[in-house]
Amino acid sequence: MKHWQLFVLSGIVLLSAALFALHQYMTILPPPQSGLARTANSAFKYDLCTEAYAFAHATPDNPFKTDYTFRDPFRAASDTIIPHLLDYNIQTHTVNFNVDIIISHVATFHASIALVHEHDGISILLPDKQNKLQSSTIPQFIVTSFGLGRIAILDYTCPNQWVWGPNKR
Repeated sequence: MKHWQLFVLSGIVLLSAALFALHQYMTILPPPQSGLARTANSAFKYDLCTEAYAFAHATPDNPFKTDYTFRDPFRAASDTIIPHLLDYNIQTHTVNFNVDIIISHVATFHASIALVHEHDGISILLPDKQNKLQSSTIPQFIVTSFGLGRIAILDYTCPNQWVWGPNKR
């Protein structure tokens, strides 16, 4: 083989490898994420499916579970959300929550949300199959009442009402 043919062949191989590497780099999905969003004054606007009691700093043996499992809108699986009531702020009349978001076949996320008022809704942000955050048109649960800062009553909205789309919050 002549030197110039070997040179051209080497160039083609290198160009092909570079294009393959660029393609692989561009098709890598970002890591999945999740999150929470607050919707003010959401009570009494939606059909409700179930109620739960969240006790401040509840221990794992708490008989009142806040777990709520629903069909994942993007995968053939079930997901679970578990709100944990933290502290009541007497000055602002708000509470803080940690929420465990268990997305089957993806990951478990631990998110926090603060300054939640009575009648506020909490929406869970879920990754779709391309790991882009999606939100529902209505919150997954409503904080309907505080009980002297030691308890919050949570009303879960019905999953058949949730319409998921790109997160616009």
